[in-house]
Amino acid sequence: MSSKPKHSSGPKTDKGKAISSRNSTTHGLTARRWINANEQSLFDETVEAFNNDFDPQTSIEKVLIVKMAECTVRLMRIQNTENAMFDLASSEAAHPEYSINSLSNNNEDLTQAVQNTSPLRLQFNADDFTEKMNILDQIKQQDFDDILDWSYLESSMPIVADYIIQKCIDENISLFDFISQEVECSNKNLVKVIIVGAGDTDEEVKDNKPLTITEIKKDAQNIRSSILKKYLDQLSQFMIKDLQIQTVLKDLKKRTQQIKDAAIPDTQKLSLIQRYRTADERQFSKSLGELLKLREMLSDV
Repeated sequence: MSSKPKHSSGPKTDKGKAISSRNSTTHGLTARRWINANEQSLFDETVEAFNNDFDPQTSIEKVLIVKMAECTVRLMRIQNTENAMFDLASSEAAHPEYSINSLSNNNEDLTQAVQNTSPLRLQFNADDFTEKMNILDQIKQQDFDDILDWSYLESSMPIVADYIIQKCIDENISLFDFISQEVECSNKNLVKVIIVGAGDTDEEVKDNKPLTITEIKKDAQNIRSSILKKYLDQLSQFMIKDLQIQTVLKDLKKRTQQIKDAAIPDTQKLSLIQRYRTADERQFSKSLGELLKLREMLSDV
C-alpha cells in the first residue's frame, strides 16, 4: 500500500510555481513582490543606502539588509494607504447631507426642506434672510382681529403688502386670485413658492400682457377678512420654515469643513492598518538588532 506524503511537496510545473510565487501578493500590504515601479525603485534605493551604511560582508548580513529594505517599503505603502483612507473619509464626509443633518439637529422635516432647495440656491442669502425676517416681524406685531381688508395691509403692514404685490407681478395675477389660490394650495406648493423667492419662480410667466398695478389691485377689497388672516397665518408659518432653512445654509459651509476635518476611516480598517504597521516595525527592529549583533560578533573574531 502506497503511503501519502506527510507534507505537500509544492507545485511541480513552471505555471504552478509562478502562481505560487504570486500568492503573497494577494494582499498588497504584505506583498513580497512590489506592486508598482515606484516601490521597486524605493526598494532598490533603500538596499543601496543600507549597503552604504552597513557595508555587509557576509550573506547573512545581506539577507538582513534586504529584510530591512522590505520593511521600509511596506511601511511607506502602509502610510500611503492610511493617507488615502483619510482622504476618502474626508471626501465622503463632504456630502451636504451630513452637514444638513447636523445643523438641523436631525429634524427630518427641516432636513428634507433644505435638501429640496434648488442646488443653485443652496447657500445663505443675507438680503433674502433680512427681507423674510422683516415680513415675519411685521406679521407678528399685528392683532389679527384688526385685519378687516386689504387696505389694512397697505396702511399697517407695508412690507408685507409690497411683498405680496411683487408676487402678483411675478406671476402676473391679481391680488384676489393670488391670495385665493395660495390659501387653497397644498403646503408643499406654498413652501416651494417661499423658498424660490420673489423674482425667481421656476414656473413660466404667463404669456398674457403684464397687469398694471391698478389691474392687480382690482377687486382687492373683495378679499374676505378670513381669507386674508388665513393667508397671513400660512405666510408666517412658511417664513419661519424658510428662515430655519436659511439658518442652516448660513453655517453649512463651515460645518461641512468641520465634518471633513474630523472624518476618520472605518475603525476596523484603520485598526488593521495599525497592526500591519506594528508588525513591520517589529520586523525591521528585529532585523536591525540581528544585523548589529552579528556585526559585533564578527568584529570580535
